[in-house]
Parts: sequence; structure tokens; C-alpha cells
Amino acid sequence: MNNEGKSKLKQYILIATYIIVLSFILLNLSALNSGLGKTLSILSPFTTAIGIAFVFNLPMKLFENKVFNFLDNQKSPTAKKLKRPLSILATIITIFGLLITLIVFVIPQLVESVSTLVDSVPGYMRSFEHLINQYVNSTELLKIISDKLLLAWKDILQVGGQLLGNSLNGILNVTIGITSGVVNFILSLVLAIYMLASKETLLLQLKKFIYAFSKRSFADRIMEIGNIANVTFASFITGQCIEAVIIGFLCFIGMTILALPYALLISVIIGVTALIPIFGAFIGIIPSAFIIMIISPIQAMIFVIFIIVLQQFEGAFIYPKVVGGSIGLSAIWVMLAMLVGGSLFGFLGMLLGIPTFGVIYKLISRSTTNKLKSKDISFK
Repeated sequence: MNNEGKSKLKQYILIATYIIVLSFILLNLSALNSGLGKTLSILSPFTTAIGIAFVFNLPMKLFENKVFNFLDNQKSPTAKKLKRPLSILATIITIFGLLITLIVFVIPQLVESVSTLVDSVPGYMRSFEHLINQYVNSTELLKIISDKLLLAWKDILQVGGQLLGNSLNGILNVTIGITSGVVNFILSLVLAIYMLASKETLLLQLKKFIYAFSKRSFADRIMEIGNIANVTFASFITGQCIEAVIIGFLCFIGMTILALPYALLISVIIGVTALIPIFGAFIGIIPSAFIIMIISPIQAMIFVIFIIVLQQFEGAFIYPKVVGGSIGLSAIWVMLAMLVGGSLFGFLGMLLGIPTFGVIYKLISRSTTNKLKSKDISFK
């Protein structure tokens, strides 16, 4: 068999292999999806740890470069080695300290609001009873209701039993879910601390692996994409935090001007929920409006209108400038990234769509620039 025949035979074998593999995937799609789901579930603590380590790395670098940098000048090797552990400890204390402070600050206000609501319930009931008495005879109404209940007592008992069983099952499932979530979070946190403590070693090992089992040009491309992704996602997280602070501060100023109650508490809630891109402040409206409604329904309505206006202003001007500018995207690309990411992957796609699109945008821009240079074409 000549070389041409051997080449065609290899092509036919390769095509047949692709067809067999594709057929196997299509015929066993449900089994593959189930296996993929189980694999992702097993790896979830590890993937969560990567996310925690990435976020914690931002303040950790700040502590290393600005707070504990004096340890680099120490003669003792032991003192120099303390720089990373102290930075990790300071990062954990800072982040969890902020969370605990927020919880301690918000919970008493919520308890007070619920207590106020409970105290107001008797007055609401009396008003409702007075309204009913104006239009119907309460004795006749109660008699009709009691007769209907007596006729339907079997159905009521059956539905009640089903609700009780579902409630017990739901409580059990929630308890198991919470316990599993806490265990996975603790495991992820431990893994994240280990990743932060030895991030240079882990990155070097990954780099060696990529260069060892791939072509040099492909490995260089992977390193380039990794660097762009690291810078883009870090800039996105930083910009998102800055944007949350700005929206919380503007909320506090607006509520103070409008003389709305719990201005500081609600501004903190709006600022925290604003960490979710674009629609975060809308999520914060629900508990905030409930707190204000207990004091005054009219003020709650004013608050909702104010937040909607503030959200429109934030989405049109603040967010594209702060977050979009930090990752090199204009306002239209930020909105497009959110719409595409949200439609394809839901809430997670909405969160990660903007930095992912930022990476793609930079790669396409670089490729376009290089192509134009190779063709000696320039645009003013």
C-alpha cells in the first residue's frame, strides 16, 4: 500500500472513530449527564475553594504589599516566612469580621421590626373586624363558615395530614442540606487557605504540566488567556465592591433627604445586595420595604419609588463606568454580557457573564490588532 493509500486509510479510521464516539455520547446522553452531575457534586468543595481563594487573594495581596511588607527586610528567615500566614489570617479576620458586624447590626433591627409588627397585629385585626361588621352580620358569617367546615372535615384532616407530612419531610431535607452545606463550606475554606498558602507552588506545577503535555505555542496561548482572565476577574470583583459602596452611600443620602426610617440599616442592605450585578438593589428592596412598611406604608411606597429611580441611574451611569470601565467594556457590552450570560446559564451566568465577556473581548481585540498589523492596515 502506497503512502497515499495509508493516508486515506488513517482519515477513514479517524472519521469512523469520531462517528462511534459521537454515537456513544448521543445514545448515553442521560447517563453521561448523570455522571457529570455526580462528578461536579463531588468536586464542588474543590471548585468552591478555588472561588474563595481567588476572592481572598485580592485583600491578601494588599496586606502582603502594604501592611506586612516590612517583614521582607527582616534578617530572620522565620520572620520572613510569617508574611504569608499573617496576611491570610488578617484577610480571614477582616472578611468574617465584616460579615459578623453586618449580621449583628442587621438582626436586632429586623427583630425590632418584627416585634413592632406583632404588636400592631391586634390593631389591624380590630380594624378588619370593624370593616367586616359594616357590611355583613358577623354571626351569620361565622355560622356559614362553621357549617362548611363541618361538611368538609374529612378533606380538611386529609389535607392537614399531607401538609404535616410534607412539612416534616421538608424540615428533614432542609436540615440535611444545611448540614451538608456547612460541612462543604468548612472543607472549601480549609482548601482555599491551603491554596493561598502555596499558590506559587501550585501555579508552577500547573504551568509545568501544561508545557510538558502540549505544544509550546499552545501553552503560551493558555498562559496568555490565564493572565488576561486573572486580571479581568480581579478588576471585576474590585469594581463590583466599589460600585456597591457607591450605591449604598447614595441610598443613605437619599433616604436621609426623604426622612425615611432606618436609613443606615437599609443602605447597608442595599449596598450588600448590590454586589449582585445590575439587579442586586432590586433584591434588597423586598426586606427593606417590609421594614419600612411596619412604620409607615406610605413611606415604604416612597422608598420603593426612590430605589427604582436610583437603580435606573445606577444601571445607566454608575455600573457601566465603574465595573465596565474596570474590565474595559463599554455600557452596551456590559448589558449584552449580562443578557447573554443570564439567558444561557441563569443567575450564575449573569454573575460571571461580564468578566467572561471581558476576557473574550480582550482576546478578540488583540487578535484583531495583530491581524491588522500583519496586513499593514491602520485606522485613525
